[in-house]
Amino acid sequence: MAYCAIIGDIVRSREISDRQEIQERFIESVAWINRHFENHIASNFTITLGDEFEGLLTAPSLSYEIIKEIKKRMDPVQLVFGVGIGEMDTRFYKDTPLGSDGPAYHYARDMVNRAKNKKPSICYYSDSPEDQLINSLIFFIESCTNKQTKKQRQIIGLYESGLSQQEIADTVKIKQPSVSSHISSGLYHEITTAETSISEFLEKKYGL
Repeated sequence: MAYCAIIGDIVRSREISDRQEIQERFIESVAWINRHFENHIASNFTITLGDEFEGLLTAPSLSYEIIKEIKKRMDPVQLVFGVGIGEMDTRFYKDTPLGSDGPAYHYARDMVNRAKNKKPSICYYSDSPEDQLINSLIFFIESCTNKQTKKQRQIIGLYESGLSQQEIADTVKIKQPSVSSHISSGLYHEITTAETSISEFLEKKYGL
């Protein structure tokens, strides 16, 4: 069976001024993931080194969604992520990933180290030819996201929260066509298409 290990690490954590507030938000974010994805977690996500967490999934197709959720909850704090898909060599337990071992974790560790040294900030490895395609899509997504203006990010965030374009227009005091323009110029549709392609590919290959 293919498991999916995720390791995440806060970038330049020692330079963060309010470390206590960030640490509490980090703990809350990891706890939310454990609750929300409980049925698909083999070993609960756990903070291991203060500024790093790891966990093990039974459903690789949920990995990108989980990472995206953590990034949103920790914003503007930046993280890098390594994702490894593979087998496990040792017994593992639901309450903690500590002490378990196998290719899935080895791959994830290699990938988080790669993410620290080069783009993209999320790197996948499963020892398959598709890895490069996934990582290239992520690089495309991040390139598009980094080009967004502050206003585009604000409007896209409201749009993703479920508000209609008219509701967003009323909230930020602009016309509805301007909302549509900000969404389009922020490459929202291109980004979501790429993100959907990643999740759909992983689900088709590994199931849910």
